Amino acid sequence: MAEKGESLSERELEVLQCVVDGAGNKEIAVVLSISHNTVKVHLRNIFTKLDVTSRTEATTLALQQGLVTVHGIVSTETRPADATKPGDNATNGSPHAADLVPETAVSLPPISPQPIPELEIEPPRLRPRRMVTIGLLLVGLVTAVFIGYQAFGNTPAPTPTPEPFAESRITDDWLQSRPLPTPRANMALVSSGLNLYLIGGETAAGVTNTVAIFNTLDLIWREGAAKPTAVTEITGAELFGEIYIPGGKLTDGQPTNVVEVYSPANNSWRVATPLPTAVSGGLVLSDGSFLYLFGGWDGQDYLANAYRFDPAANSWQILPDMATARAFVTGGVVKGNLYVVGGYDGERPLSECAYFAAAGDSLDSEGQWHRCAPMLLPRAGAGASGLLNKLYVFGGGAFGQEAITYSESYNPDTDQWSVVNTPPLSDEPNWASLGIANVEIRIYAVGGKRGEVVTDTTFIYQPLAYQTYIPIAPVEGGNR
Repeated sequence: MAEKGESLSERELEVLQCVVDGAGNKEIAVVLSISHNTVKVHLRNIFTKLDVTSRTEATTLALQQGLVTVHGIVSTETRPADATKPGDNATNGSPHAADLVPETAVSLPPISPQPIPELEIEPPRLRPRRMVTIGLLLVGLVTAVFIGYQAFGNTPAPTPTPEPFAESRITDDWLQSRPLPTPRANMALVSSGLNLYLIGGETAAGVTNTVAIFNTLDLIWREGAAKPTAVTEITGAELFGEIYIPGGKLTDGQPTNVVEVYSPANNSWRVATPLPTAVSGGLVLSDGSFLYLFGGWDGQDYLANAYRFDPAANSWQILPDMATARAFVTGGVVKGNLYVVGGYDGERPLSECAYFAAAGDSLDSEGQWHRCAPMLLPRAGAGASGLLNKLYVFGGGAFGQEAITYSESYNPDTDQWSVVNTPPLSDEPNWASLGIANVEIRIYAVGGKRGEVVTDTTFIYQPLAYQTYIPIAPVEGGNR
């Protein structure tokens, strides 16, 4: 694994040179005869070793440290004093023909010394005015460079650092962390490393394309590059260091088939192959090799569709349908199986549980569906996460009248569901359209709706079985 300050390998230097030359990932792959994914791995290692977050920063630092060169620039220190300058030779009509042929010495006649005319020395009283002029020009140049970097660089403009925040324990297994910058629901929440990425969804102002990044170490929310297309009713998943957001509902209320991909390393977005059909309210999962999308709504009907995306081929494959057409499902990956639970079929919330067993890493075999024990309560609009060989499901209550007063966990070894405490939610126990993602052994539950109110809360669930307690040492001379 790459570490900060580590020397770049020969291949990483070649990739860095291509970046400085302005090449994109696909161009780098062609020039160096490597795959697109390998280019991304090299870039991620380069950013880590140089301690930068964008191509602009990497280019600047590489030039400062002399790791690469800017092609086309010739040093005046190494060029012979009598060498022909580019443009002085009109061979082949090219202004740079002199750079393409061997240089030869040219004998020039001696130059007679000429008298040096007297120079009028400007009175000292004009110098301060000239210095002020030069100073203003320098200030203007620095300002222009800074504005250009903010407009075209990948790094967003710095935002004021919030006041320090301390997490508080509210029950034995729940903590409360820093609230969202803005209340949000029906968004994608995806973890990558030690960060949470909150993408799209809806606020009080409507459908949004904003991205908020939560650092789980310093407990600060920061702004990321906005998603090109504003959508709500979405989920997302990480695959090979990128976050995929397929489909979603647009500002006009209709679903889309657009697939947009966010790079945490570059803080930038790109477009992938569209979905076979427009979908909102579907579940996106990743098994580390492929991306999956289950269920959803196409603008008229609820879907039983299942799709698998192969990043190497940049294409979608149609998988066997689910047994029940439904949207607003939730689920996660446990022991290599992809679980899809709950949802809404257009009439009522469901407690149905099924898992898809993928047939290895080959796209030649489709895999198949299996049933599992239904949840204790029907849930639509819930969130879930697979953690330590269990599936944890939180919230629900969308499209239903039944109060959702507790959450659940599923043990695939026993095919049984168990009650999990829900954090205190005042007078409104139903908690739907929230974001769920885990970082290490902590599950973060973010935003969502309580009734019709969009919330900004950030809760953390940590199973009691995995909490560490430090025993108190006996006092010397005291009772043992």
